Amino acid sequence: MGHLRKLASLVVAAVALVGMIGAAPASAATGKNGVVESGEFGLYYSTGSSGLVFDLFVSDDNFSNDVFPGTSIGADNNTESYRNRDTFWWHVFTGYGYTGSHGCLPPGHVGNASATYNNTISSAFYASYSC
Repeated sequence: MGHLRKLASLVVAAVALVGMIGAAPASAATGKNGVVESGEFGLYYSTGSSGLVFDLFVSDDNFSNDVFPGTSIGADNNTESYRNRDTFWWHVFTGYGYTGSHGCLPPGHVGNASATYNNTISSAFYASYSC
């Protein structure tokens, strides 16, 4: 009988361990939900980091199929300002697939897009390095 209890204890411990290892940590940020949360990069429809926002948690190589959340307004080539709430640099591009003019936004940066990037951003990725 003692062997059965030991075996049962081992099975319970193994199941608990598998549950802990297999469980993914909850993410504080949810990309493309219209809210720029900690760990995200936001591209805004208007200047002054105001109005509709297209928020990225992961890189996106083609904005052509993206809209500002809750609307039918396309995000591609349609942003005038940005806010980087991530700890990484965000690299923005005027072309799909990370092509065209290339600009970098450091962690914590907030600002309006320059003439080169105003309403022309089509892709973006994050990295631990600047341009």
